[in-house]
Amino acid sequence: MENPTTKVSHYHVILLFGPPGSGKGTWGKLLDLVPGFYHFSTGEMFRMLDVDSEIGQHIMENMRRGELVPDEITFDLWQQHLINATLIGRFHPQKDILILDGFPRTPKQAEMLKSIADVKLILKLDCANREILVERLHRRAILEGRLDDANQQVIRRRFEVYDAEVEKTLTHFSDNLIEALDVAVAPVRILSAIGEVMARRLA
Repeated sequence: MENPTTKVSHYHVILLFGPPGSGKGTWGKLLDLVPGFYHFSTGEMFRMLDVDSEIGQHIMENMRRGELVPDEITFDLWQQHLINATLIGRFHPQKDILILDGFPRTPKQAEMLKSIADVKLILKLDCANREILVERLHRRAILEGRLDDANQQVIRRRFEVYDAEVEKTLTHFSDNLIEALDVAVAPVRILSAIGEVMARRLA
């Protein structure tokens, strides 16, 4: 039988950019419910790893400090996840649009992605008042037991890391692909804005 992962040379991708607490996971999961879309979160991928394994311990230590996981490790794990998702029929790369949440996070990852993906749209989720995001992260820490969301110092460090890398990473893509969305507004307005942008860009 032909391996389904050999049929596609390029993925069709929408990128979700945004600092911690901006709602990338929330909106990515909602889009995943729409036929023809597959949401992938690197954060969830990392948290699913065996914490007793060497690579699991290494990655969790990076996450606890609010630092990024090395590019090569992230890319290799990402590719393996997509292969597995394709083999079990969860992801159909020839017809599904891949919603990427948390990848790429660095310029090097951007170049890695561009070698195998056609980026259709970049949704940049953010708000001027980061305290709104801090409050959301604290609430998530309580609801989901996310230790990386409970530590104020780690949260601030994650913001610093994101701000240091985001513009350098985005320069590897055309400005015409980027749509900035304010996530300080009510969720229904965010959902409406995402729907409007995607209808306009992908129709």
